[in-house]
Amino acid sequence: MARANMRQIEAFNAVMKGGSVTKAASELFISQPAVSKLVQAFEEYCGFSLFSRTSGRLIATKEARRLYLETEKLVTGVARVQNTARAIRDLERGEVSVVAFAALSLRLLPQQVALFLKERGDVRLTLMTRNSGSIEDSMLTRAADFGISHLATEHPGLRCMPFGHCSMVCALPAGHRLASRQVINLIDLADERLISLGHEDLARDTVLEAFSRAGIRPDSSISVQMAEGACALVSQGLGVSLVTSLATIGWSETEVVFRPLGESVTMPMWLYTSAYEDMSSLAQKLLDAVRSGIDEVERKFSVI
Repeated sequence: MARANMRQIEAFNAVMKGGSVTKAASELFISQPAVSKLVQAFEEYCGFSLFSRTSGRLIATKEARRLYLETEKLVTGVARVQNTARAIRDLERGEVSVVAFAALSLRLLPQQVALFLKERGDVRLTLMTRNSGSIEDSMLTRAADFGISHLATEHPGLRCMPFGHCSMVCALPAGHRLASRQVINLIDLADERLISLGHEDLARDTVLEAFSRAGIRPDSSISVQMAEGACALVSQGLGVSLVTSLATIGWSETEVVFRPLGESVTMPMWLYTSAYEDMSSLAQKLLDAVRSGIDEVERKFSVI
C-alpha cells in the first residue's frame, strides 16, 4: 500500500474545513476532480470511510473527525516550518552576535542595528563592546558571528581580514578659534591642551606618534579612557582631542565641532570570523550595513 503524502492530507483538511470539494479546490488552487482523487487516495491509505453524502452534502465520518484533530496539527506544523524557512531565507529571522571596539560599538553599530532590525522584528541580536585585545577571546568562545578590531590576529581558529581604516579627526569646543577652519593641521594644535586617550586605547600611541613626526610635544595633562569621554570634556571647553571618525556620531555642533586633519592619521580595522564555519546570510547582511555606515562617516572627513 502506498504511503499517504502531504498533498493528500492537505486536501483532506481543506474538505474538512470547507465542508465541500468545491471550497477545498478553491483554497488549494486545483480542480475539483484533483481534490476528489487526493481524498480518495488518502481514504484508501486509512482503510476506512472519511465522508458520506447525504442529500448532496458531504458529511465527515466520526473517524474522519478524530483523524482531523491530528492532521490539522501536522499541516499547521508544516506551515510553521515553511514560514520559518521563508523568514530565514528572506533574512527576517535568526540570531546575530557582534563584538567590536568601543568607538564602533557605542555609536555607529547601534545606528546600523536599529535600521537592520526595523524590518526584522524576529531577529535576536547581541552587541558586545570589548577592547581590541579582548575581541579575539570573544570570537574563540563563539560568542559572536563576527568581530571588528584594531588589532590583527594570527590565531588558527579565526580568519582575520583587513576591514579598512578609520581616520583620526580633531574635536574642538564649539566657538573655538580653530572651529572656522575646514581642515586642522597638527601644528595648529601646538599650543592647545590635548585631551588624550588612555594607555589601553591603541589610538593613543598613533596620535602621539603623529605629533612627534610633526615635531610637536602636546600638553597631555588630561587623559580619559575612551573617545566618548574625550568628546564630553571637549564639549566643556577643557581642551581639544583627536578621536576616531566613528566617535563623532551623535554630537551636535553646538557641543563639539569635528574637523578632518591635514595629515593622514588612521587606525586600521580587522574583521574576525570563525575559521571553521561561514557566517550566516543574516550576519553577512549586517556586516555589509556596518561597512556602508563606516564608509559614509569616512566620506564626511575626506580631505580632497
